[in-house]
Amino acid sequence: MDTINMNGFKSIQIDNFRGIDHLKIDDSSRVNVFLGQNGYGKTSVLEAILILAGMSNPGLPQSVNMLRSRGAAGQFLDVRYYFHNLVLTTPPEVSSEQIDGVKRHLTLKMPFVFEEQPQVTTPIGQIQRSDAMVQVNQVEMDFDITADNVVNRFKSTMTFNQQGLIKERKIAEGYQEKLYASLISASLAAPNAASDLAELVKRKMKQVVVDRLAYFDSRITNIEVLSDGVFVGIEGVPELLPVSMHGDGLFRYLTILAASANPVSNILLIDEIDNGLHYSVYKKLWEAIFALATTTNKQVFVTTHSKETLGYLNEMLQDNPIYKPDLRLYTLEKTLKKGLQAYMLTHEGLRGACDNDIELRSIVL
Repeated sequence: MDTINMNGFKSIQIDNFRGIDHLKIDDSSRVNVFLGQNGYGKTSVLEAILILAGMSNPGLPQSVNMLRSRGAAGQFLDVRYYFHNLVLTTPPEVSSEQIDGVKRHLTLKMPFVFEEQPQVTTPIGQIQRSDAMVQVNQVEMDFDITADNVVNRFKSTMTFNQQGLIKERKIAEGYQEKLYASLISASLAAPNAASDLAELVKRKMKQVVVDRLAYFDSRITNIEVLSDGVFVGIEGVPELLPVSMHGDGLFRYLTILAASANPVSNILLIDEIDNGLHYSVYKKLWEAIFALATTTNKQVFVTTHSKETLGYLNEMLQDNPIYKPDLRLYTLEKTLKKGLQAYMLTHEGLRGACDNDIELRSIVL
């Protein structure tokens, strides 16, 4: 499958980001699956990609924190949780080379600003002695784009008052983002479905989702986005029913389908793809993701803990060999000598592991 014209990432480097001190991910393709033990940084990788894709938005780190906390209202100071070991003097950095050769680099900072002197700032780590109270009251996104050996640097900031409310927001002048990433969190209550479906309805693409929902439940004949939620039509039932009446599994399946089909986003991030789903739908879901990502020219990054879903991914690729070149499988492993590493396999490695019952979710080194 030709990915040359796909507007996505070829390689990604993450430094000092949450629990990740350093990680390099090379040779990404259209669909990229991350495996690894709990606490090894799979979700953090998705969050780093999301923030890099939206690096001009200084409010994005706080919004992503809210997703991780399952929708609980996030505090401005929670942004410090992005800093490895909570060391604010060592800022998180995420960089990448895109498939088109463009390079991007983001540094996330939380500057110290003297109270009563909002225009006077001190470099991180160089706090001067003063009778004024020193506080962290700003999120700063320093980023640059390199294209044709020309580097363009930008900065976006968000400043907060003593109560943690937004005081000032400055978006980088002269910069327009060309990437749009969407994250489906591990939560079964993820709110993405309605907005993605509304976009598909507007573009007269709703039937794409309806057709693939039939693999989940053959009785589903329609789907609608109404003012009070998402509703589905069931064969033999005289009125539309809330999708919530059918359980978390259908809503999760629908959320992933709608996001995959939505052509607005360039990059789709799915955390714990198997969460809430019965194994019987894994194979059709993988097929839908690959097919829709190809149709919408989208790059997909997925995390999973499930050995079963890897088995069904392998089966799907054997049945649909056209998608084989589009897969990259990464196992995140903490090594004694090199720290956190991403070990990559293609579809051949996945097939060999499945045929020989080799564990891919963890590599003992």
